[in-house]
Amino acid sequence: MKSDWMMTRITVVAVALITPVYFLTLVFLLPQMTPFSNPLYDWIFHYAVAPAVFSVPWLALLYYQRYRLANTVQLMQESTTAVPLRWRLFYGTNAAFVLMFFILPMVTAPLAILGGLAVAGHVFYGIGVGRLGGGKPAAALAAVVAIVLCIVPTFVLLNFIPMYMQVWESILFNWRTFWFNVVYGVAQSLVNALSFGAPVYFMYYAAGEYDKGVYGESYTKPPTKWIRIGELLLFFIFVALWLPPVPTPFGTIPFLDMSWLFTSYINNISLIIVVIMIIVRKGLKVKDTSTMGGASNIIIVAMFLVVEGLFKGISFLQEYEVPVKTLIIWLAFLIFAIVIIVNFLRASPRELY
Repeated sequence: MKSDWMMTRITVVAVALITPVYFLTLVFLLPQMTPFSNPLYDWIFHYAVAPAVFSVPWLALLYYQRYRLANTVQLMQESTTAVPLRWRLFYGTNAAFVLMFFILPMVTAPLAILGGLAVAGHVFYGIGVGRLGGGKPAAALAAVVAIVLCIVPTFVLLNFIPMYMQVWESILFNWRTFWFNVVYGVAQSLVNALSFGAPVYFMYYAAGEYDKGVYGESYTKPPTKWIRIGELLLFFIFVALWLPPVPTPFGTIPFLDMSWLFTSYINNISLIIVVIMIIVRKGLKVKDTSTMGGASNIIIVAMFLVVEGLFKGISFLQEYEVPVKTLIIWLAFLIFAIVIIVNFLRASPRELY
């Protein structure tokens, strides 16, 4: 089996392992659900039953679609080869944030109910056509299981929603105030670091094209590993400069809170780099996308770089700052999501490529 095929399977298994961990973490963030007024029963319900109910439908989907998901990963690798790995990382980071904080918590509980109803319907159908065997005792047991599959997710949902709404209000409040700046600062630091690295990639690409024109083949290979290390170091430096001090359970991380440095200088430099790269690519009719990615990538990058200075420089626009920046993050997520959905629909549900 080829290594990339093996990696697609490992990816699906990794997602399956992360799923229950994510939901267990989610319920830890919630105020404890107390449907029984008994400390032990409430603890079991909150920390065992609820995460299990939320995890099972996703794990079932992962299992039944495991081949298709593995094929989707393979197609993603093939269809996004034109997008540099560093930009795929950027889109993946935005997508992970939106999924974890906005989408999964809201759709999982209804999905658990629908999954329970689907399994229950399948069981009842099996009883009706006599496929379960074992006579009336087996049919009665199956009916009880089916009813439980309908009741338990509904019961969890009814107790989950009020608790989650408290957390949801907290998420929205913090999103509008502190954590929004943290998330956006990390995303913008990544954009700036990658923008600074783009011309380095392009210089090596140009040198390779020169070699092809003179010698018939390229002798200049970009030091990809070292460029990535440089971009990573820049990213950490930018994060340390941009973010405000971040409180954690283990103490406050003393970031420097110098976002003004980005709005005044760094973002402008990055934007100039992006514009120059576009002009050079157009002027030289370069079709290679290994430096800045495709058109949609350039648009998203430019939006990240422009809006920060725009809102800081024009006072009457500041009230729209959070919605517009949130929209940009969602646009980055939607681009990534559309690529995944298209490849999922293309992927074979059976054979691995």
